[in-house]
Amino acid sequence: MKRCPQCGREYDSSMMFCLDDVTELLYGPASADEPATAILSEFGVPPLGGPSGDYDKTRVSATGPPEGETINANSIAVLPFANMSTDPENEFFCDGLAEELLNALTKIESLKVAARTSAFSFKGTNAKVSEIGHALGVNKILEGSVRRSGDRVRIMIQVVNAADGYHIWSERYDREMNDIFAVQDEITLAVVEALKVKLLQSERSAMLKKATDDPEAYQLYLRGRALWNRRTPVDLKRATEYFEKAIEIDPDYSLAYAGIADSYTLLAYFEQVAPNELREQAGRSAAKAIELDDTSAESHTSMAMFKLIFEFDLNGAEEHFLKALELNPKLVTAQYLYGTHLATLQRFDESFRRGRIALELDPLNLPLNGNVARALYIARRYDEAIKLSEKTLELAPHFFFTHWVMGVCYREKSELDKALVHLQEAVSQSGISALKGDLGVALARAGRNDEVRQVLAELDEESKVRYVSPQWPAVIYAALGENETALDHLERAWEVKAVQLLWLAVDPNFDSLRDEPRFVEIAEKIRSDR
Repeated sequence: MKRCPQCGREYDSSMMFCLDDVTELLYGPASADEPATAILSEFGVPPLGGPSGDYDKTRVSATGPPEGETINANSIAVLPFANMSTDPENEFFCDGLAEELLNALTKIESLKVAARTSAFSFKGTNAKVSEIGHALGVNKILEGSVRRSGDRVRIMIQVVNAADGYHIWSERYDREMNDIFAVQDEITLAVVEALKVKLLQSERSAMLKKATDDPEAYQLYLRGRALWNRRTPVDLKRATEYFEKAIEIDPDYSLAYAGIADSYTLLAYFEQVAPNELREQAGRSAAKAIELDDTSAESHTSMAMFKLIFEFDLNGAEEHFLKALELNPKLVTAQYLYGTHLATLQRFDESFRRGRIALELDPLNLPLNGNVARALYIARRYDEAIKLSEKTLELAPHFFFTHWVMGVCYREKSELDKALVHLQEAVSQSGISALKGDLGVALARAGRNDEVRQVLAELDEESKVRYVSPQWPAVIYAALGENETALDHLERAWEVKAVQLLWLAVDPNFDSLRDEPRFVEIAEKIRSDR
């Protein structure tokens, strides 16, 4: 048993943080004279409102629970359902059913549910259930299969003990596709009963709530989300098309509007399109999602990201992040995106706590691990960012974002040979032009000016055929000491509201410009626009 030293709320031993106030949890019963201390994070962050003390240096990750701790009996991972149909296009439907069941189970406060990205990372592997349970820190595994034939669907579900594979419960459901919502409810309630979880009426209502009653709109939404989860520019644009088709069938489909907003936000964040070209569409979609359902944590997260990426409205973004987390503290995207936002505000201790809560729920999520490492980079805690990134590379040796974080950290440590290796790998693996900016900075610091000019020429050529943020030539010119040219590009970046200007106040790339009057003027424009 653990409890929060701030509010006194008790938790099972699998949890590390209070879901109400983000304080790290203590072991054992409280005593009247006990100081409010907690487990030291791997990043050395003191607990909110309490002094430092004696801590157990443990970390929730793919290595499983802390030594000596048992995994909470009320914990489960929902694996992606196997597609038993001959049509590979049914894969998205299988994944969608599993994800919807997973999302429903997260509404139960007493049940720990491994997040989608980590649970789905085992898709197509031959990992034993004991390995999966240990990696995700859960006691039970839910797996299933789906066979579709015309308008008929057969769904097989089973729950097993992660430790030994012992069968706990299974069932087969043969239904018409028109009954898909009813069968989802049956499965959800049956799983809850099998787990012997006490279900409050409010939790039951939240679990069984449906964003649409139309099976066709629902299937289009599932296909859109499956594409969105791939997060490539092509797939994001295709995802938007499916969300729009879902809305054509059900104009009141809140999550489909949130999906459109999320797709436009990521396209802007990845700098595939100039932000000012997507701003109106993204804002309209995010607002409609909340108008249709202001109790949706997903919709408030979408609005938070719109406020952040398109409007630089930090206060507005925080308001919607907090609302989303009030509605669903287990929504991993809200936890880690809010953590990144807090790093922008230089509230680093809070940022790392949010990141660690998200990592506890979703330890194998690569973008999440990358964003926590990025927050450490912004805080200029380069060694810690490198340490976390090295662990992430063990999971995915070619993940470009991790190589980028390691590259910029080694660059700031003046270990330029290592920096260039990682930054060149990041550019090679991703093809993202923005990363050439940081590569150019590292080349400039290494005195390889001919190669720097080549990077600048490449960015210039690319800008003639598609959007390239003027921010990236700016940082390269700043590294070359050509401050006036750098500031010219920076002013153009402000004109198009280049997304990465959000980090202007904390990005080490701009340190050489901070005393320049024109830079101060641009920074003031960003602050006043917020």
